[in-house]
Amino acid sequence: RMVFRDLRSKYVGSLGGIFWTVLNPLLLLLIFTFVFSIVFRAKFGNESGIGISALYILTGLIPWLGFQEGIGRASSYLVDNRNLINRVKFPVEVLPMVPVLSGFLGQLIGFGVIIFWAGIKGRVFINGLWFLPIWMVFQLGFSIGLSYFFSVLGVWVRDLVQLVPVLLLVWMYGTPIFYPENLVPESFQFLIRLNPFAQLVMGYRELLLEGRLPELGDCLIISGWVLISLGIGALVFLNLRKGISDQL
Repeated sequence: RMVFRDLRSKYVGSLGGIFWTVLNPLLLLLIFTFVFSIVFRAKFGNESGIGISALYILTGLIPWLGFQEGIGRASSYLVDNRNLINRVKFPVEVLPMVPVLSGFLGQLIGFGVIIFWAGIKGRVFINGLWFLPIWMVFQLGFSIGLSYFFSVLGVWVRDLVQLVPVLLLVWMYGTPIFYPENLVPESFQFLIRLNPFAQLVMGYRELLLEGRLPELGDCLIISGWVLISLGIGALVFLNLRKGISDQL
């Protein structure tokens, strides 16, 4: 109920309503497609053309926006809900999941647009679609772990509200969302391999646009990142949880 209420509250009073979950990525898509595909002439996959490039960019942009929204709001979410924490006997461990799940629901709507567009282009692959939920669970687990970490840390370090958006901006441009990973010089390829969201984006493109399942090694790597994220997030949250009420 909290997730759906949170999703509704974001668009209350707006004319576009929940359609902004699609309109906003499409507006960003126009900008980034022009800059990277027309100006810098980045080529995705084996086919050329603005339409294909836009589809590849959108397939990376949609999951990033869902991830960015959840993590960006997590650092202040406990502080914003201080009244709920202090006045009601409430399971605090539920709260960090709310912004993540809210952003993830918007991502699901965006994936519907991608699949529809890919179907028009003749690029929908059944063998990729059945594995898609598993890949989304990887992203969701990774995001929830980070949300627990930043949400509880944000109670003690209020500067995270300003710092996290900067970190996410750097992370976004360091992830091959608007450009193919093969454009990154060989000397910097290790940054792509160490970037868990780069692995997620490349996996989404393989599943949705190329009909290839991620290799076992890639699944093990992203599984490792998920376990690290959940482990560190849970450890920090449990250690700092008792002092939340005093800090708020």
